[in-house]
Amino acid sequence: MELASPWLLWLSIGVILFVMEMAVPGFIMFFFGLAAWITGLGVYFFGWNLNTQLAVFLIASLVTLFGLRGVVKKVFIGDSKDDGQDTIMAKGGEKCTVTQAIHPPAEGQVKFAGTFWQATGDEVLAEGEVALIVKQEELLITVKKIS
Repeated sequence: MELASPWLLWLSIGVILFVMEMAVPGFIMFFFGLAAWITGLGVYFFGWNLNTQLAVFLIASLVTLFGLRGVVKKVFIGDSKDDGQDTIMAKGGEKCTVTQAIHPPAEGQVKFAGTFWQATGDEVLAEGEVALIVKQEELLITVKKIS
């Protein structure tokens, strides 16, 4: 009596690889799971021997990984471009609220766009004062008093 037919094992391996995809970053395991399903369907319909199964799995893995990864990744993850900039960029001239006094050259803190930022300035700014943003460099915002 056979424990499990080979096609069922390949389909099960495919499901396991799909589940593993959720735990492993990089969107890679999905394509090995797809190759396992292709192999399982081939075994079911054509009754391939073990050598043929392994060869088909290897070829299907490479074809799906290199041929479809870019296309499928754009569909599921999106076509994003990371230029290294923060998603919340403070432009010069915008207003923020000082939440921790700024006494140059020491830094203080401001609240801008619902987030707290380290801030610096050329003049003393008291807590609660509204200031104008001059520029942002990475995570540091430079502010000045509103004239």
